[in-house]
Amino acid sequence: MWGELSYRHGITGAGGELSPAWRRLFERYPDRFLIGSDTWINERWAGYPAIMAGYRAWLSQLPRDVAEKIAFRNAERLFGRQ
Repeated sequence: MWGELSYRHGITGAGGELSPAWRRLFERYPDRFLIGSDTWINERWAGYPAIMAGYRAWLSQLPRDVAEKIAFRNAERLFGRQ
């Protein structure tokens, strides 16, 4: 089972801190999550740098191996490395 995290609310608090519940979930099941973005409308491209910066901010609060799995390694495993 996989959990896709694009545009998911509640992962961080108002100050950008990773919520304790999400941290525990990510650290316990690091092989089950993916992150990505969706540029389904042109306006999304204008906000893309901010969207990615937000993802990187909370990923940086996780152990490196966990963050890398969520950021790209799980996607490589699921879709194959191109």
